[in-house]
Amino acid sequence: METYTSAFIRKVESAVQEQLFVFEMYSKCCPKEVREIANKDLRTKTLVWADVREEKNVGHGKTDTFVCQLYEILATGSTHHTINDKPR
Repeated sequence: METYTSAFIRKVESAVQEQLFVFEMYSKCCPKEVREIANKDLRTKTLVWADVREEKNVGHGKTDTFVCQLYEILATGSTHHTINDKPR
């Protein structure tokens, strides 16, 4: 039986995955000059945030997976979305 906490965590993880997907789609249709400015800023902030987590010895988990996906979108334009793996 699934607990309330695990159901809540699953819903939050699903929402984050959906937001990553939406971010990727919107970033593709954003004007190039805006995308380039935002991309540089977001890459820097993402790396600084990850560095602070590392310095504070925060354990690795789902948060790090999501941050890697975000950075992959910023660096390459896309990532693998697990929401696409689910049958419809």
